[in-house]
Amino acid sequence: MKPYKHFLLITTLTLIVINLGVMINLDEVVSRWVRFASMLIFFLLFISPLYYKQGGLLVFTLLLFSDGLLINYEDPVINALIFIVRAVIYLALIRLVFTRLKQLQTNLFQKIIFTIAIGMNLYLLYLLADMVPVGQSYSFIDILFYLYGLAVIVCVTAAVSFSNRYANRASIFFLGAVLSLAFSDLTYFIAFNLGFSEFFMVDRVFNILGIAFLLQFMFLERLENIDAKSDLDDQHS
Repeated sequence: MKPYKHFLLITTLTLIVINLGVMINLDEVVSRWVRFASMLIFFLLFISPLYYKQGGLLVFTLLLFSDGLLINYEDPVINALIFIVRAVIYLALIRLVFTRLKQLQTNLFQKIIFTIAIGMNLYLLYLLADMVPVGQSYSFIDILFYLYGLAVIVCVTAAVSFSNRYANRASIFFLGAVLSLAFSDLTYFIAFNLGFSEFFMVDRVFNILGIAFLLQFMFLERLENIDAKSDLDDQHS
C-alpha cells in the first residue's frame, strides 16, 4: 500500500507546482482549464479500486462539475449555479460521516458553545458579504451566498465534531479536507470579489490539498472496512 500513498503525495505536489507555474506564466483562462484538468485527474484516482467509496461519488462528481463551471465564473447564471453546487458538496461531505455523527453524545454546555460558534460565523459571513462592491452584489446571489455559507459552517462544525470524537487518521484527513476546501472557497472569493489577485494562488493550493486529503480519507476508510471484514471472517471461520 505504501507505494500508492507516495503516488498520491507525488501527484499532489506535482499538480500544485504545475498549477502555480501556469498561474504565474499564463492567462486566467488557461489557469482555470488546468484546475479542471487537475480535478479530473483526482476524479480518475477516486474511481480506481484503491479509493472508491460509493458515498463519495456524489462529492467528487460535483467537485468536477464545479471546477468545470468555474471556467465561466463571470457569468451571473453560472456564478449562481456554482454557489448551489458548492453548497451541495458540503452537505454531501456531511453525509459521508452523518451516521457516526448521530452517535455523538453532547451535553448542554457543548450545544451552547456550538450555537455561539455558528452564530459568530454567520455574523462574519454577513461582514464578508457586505465587503463586496455594490456593482458585484445581487440580491439573489446574496441569498445563495448565505445558504452556501451556512452549509460550509455546518460542514466544518460536523468535521470538527467527527475529528474530536474519533481522533484517528481518517477523521483528521476528513477535517483537513473540509477546512482546506473551505479556505479555498474563501480565498477565491477574496481574490475575485475584493481584487486581491495573489489569493488566487492560495486558493489553488488549498483546493488541491483539500481534494488530496479527501482521497486519503477514502483510502483509510477502505482499509478500515477491509480490516473489519477480515476480522469478521476470522470470527466465523
